[in-house]
Order: sequence, then structure tokens, then C-alpha cells
Amino acid sequence: MKKTVLFFILSALSFSIFAANKKQKTDESVVAYRNAIEAMDAQDYGKALKYSEDAILYRKQNIENQINTVKNSLSAKRVQAAGDRFDPVLAVLENRKEYETANIINYYLKKKGKEYFEDSINNLLIYLENSKAFPEAHKIIGDIYKLEGEYQFAEEYYLMALDKADVLDIPDEKYDILYMLADISRLENDFPKMEVRLLNILAEDTDYRDAALKRSMLGTISSNKKDSMEKFFNLYRADSYNSINAYNQLSEYYHDAGESKKALEFAALSSITSFSRIIEILYSRNSTFEYKDLASFYQEASYYYDVIEWGNKTSAWKSFNILAKYSTEAGYNNFSRELLRVIARYAPENYWQRDAVLQLEKLGSN
Repeated sequence: MKKTVLFFILSALSFSIFAANKKQKTDESVVAYRNAIEAMDAQDYGKALKYSEDAILYRKQNIENQINTVKNSLSAKRVQAAGDRFDPVLAVLENRKEYETANIINYYLKKKGKEYFEDSINNLLIYLENSKAFPEAHKIIGDIYKLEGEYQFAEEYYLMALDKADVLDIPDEKYDILYMLADISRLENDFPKMEVRLLNILAEDTDYRDAALKRSMLGTISSNKKDSMEKFFNLYRADSYNSINAYNQLSEYYHDAGESKKALEFAALSSITSFSRIIEILYSRNSTFEYKDLASFYQEASYYYDVIEWGNKTSAWKSFNILAKYSTEAGYNNFSRELLRVIARYAPENYWQRDAVLQLEKLGSN
């Protein structure tokens, strides 16, 4: 009987310790941020705003506590004597049973890798200082203000998020922020500023900076032979996938401004980048798939709902139709006609099929 009671006491005590540790390790900023996302999905923007503000506050408090913990441990002479490299410092911390500090350091080493910090404790502290910000939460607040038409406040929060983009958990999310800023400029009818912001999205885009690629693509289109369309999609590839929507918007912007060559150049970049990404996915999904022509590409893509949705979200399907339209306007009718015939018959979205049919009617099917 005594053994049974003792067992239950020890079990209850173990559970309490486990629960306490679990509670202690809970990151309140992450919980608040997740709540903000759920509130946004439910269109409860008041709650989303409150949770986002809580997330920012909790993140700052949590990181400041971590910085103080690490700095207090590093102030000890034995730890200072170990130098600035991670392994010697961690060895001393383990020996001194300063497990909390060691756990903090190991957490960020696991998250970012030793190379990211150049094997320097001091660089980790600099990173922690920057990590007081919560750019994802700032972005949500920007989204709320944008939805409410408060563009100035939205812009302020997007810029705050962008300023700390280096601590985003998903680095590519900075492109979402840049697109939002460009969209605010469009909504405010500040098109020159929109242009600058869209070009900022391309700042690290190697394909955009590849003059030889752009020159070759335009050369293939302008050859205007009957097989030039299929040659275009056989010859070229580009992988700056985050730029697709910017390519399309800039293409339309320059088209409306009467800069037809620039418009066609961006349309070519957009369509070949869209094509490259989608065909990469198709190869990964179906090991027996072989690209024969653009028709087979469209047919295979139509089997995957998520690929179709991705194409809608990024304006990938739209990019093919824009390329056809601007090629026609430039006088490259053979290229555009062959492209439009494939789109009209095989595109996985009815809207772009109908658009291709209308373009063909204007162009003349003969």
C-alpha cells in the first residue's frame, strides 16, 4: 500500500515538474502570433491587431531576458578566458552547470547554424539584439491597416518589418512585404514609386540582370518563325520565382507607358520563369513525364490542383497570355499565334483559354 501511494506521489510530482518545464518553455510571442493568424483568417481584425501587438511585446521581453542571461554568464572570468568561439565557451558553461545559457546558445546554433554566426558568440549577441523585433507580427498589423484603407500606417509597419527582414523565420516572406509596399503605391496612384518598389524586388535577381539571357529570348521571339515559340520554351530557363508577379506588373506598367521593348522583355522573363518553376514541379511529381511541347506541359499541369492555384496566385498563367499579346503588338504574329493556339486549347484555367481565343480572333487565325 505504501509503495502504491509513493508511486502516485512520485508520478504526480514528476508530472508537475514536467508541466512546469513545459509551461516555462512556452514562447508566448509565438502563441500570440499564431492567435493573430487565426484571427486574421476569421476576419476578426480587432483581435488580430491585439494579438500581434502582444506578440511584439512578448518577443522583445523574451529576447531581452535571453540576452541578459547570456551576458551574465559571459561576464565570468573562466568563460571570458574561453574566448569567442562556441565550442570552448559551451564546454565551460556545461562544466559550470550553466545549462540555461548553454541551451539558449544551442537553440540558435540549431536554428541558424554555426557558420551563420561565423563561430562567434559576439555575433550571436548582435543577432539577438536584432531579434527583439517581430517582423511577421509587424506585417500582420500592416495587412490590417491596408485592408482598412489606412495606407500610411500600413506602409509604416511594412517598412518596420522590412527593416528586420534578416530575422524572418521564412526569409522569402520579405518578398510578400515588398509586394505589399508596391501595391500601396498603386492604390495611392503613385506609379513611379510603384515602379521603384517592384524593381527593388528584383534587386538580387540574377535573371533580371542577365543581359545575354534577355537579348537571346527577344531574338528567338523576333525571329518570328513558325517554330520560334516551341524553341523559346525549349531553349530558356530562369529560376527567380519570387519575381514572377513583379515581372508581370512591370511588363504592364511599361506597356501602358509606351515602352514596348521593356514590356516584351519583362513578359518574356515572366513566362519563362513561370514555365521553369511549373515544369520543375511536374518532373518531381511524375518521374515518367517528358516535356515534348508546350501542349504536353499544359496537359500535365492540369492534373494538379495546387499547381493550378500556385499559377493563379503568382500570375504565372497570366504571363503566357501577356507574352502573346505583346508579341502580337510587336509584329511577331507567328510566335504569338502558335502560343495562343496552345493556350486556347490546353490552358488549365478557362479564363486564360477564353482570353487566348479573343486574342486569336483579333489576330486572325489564318
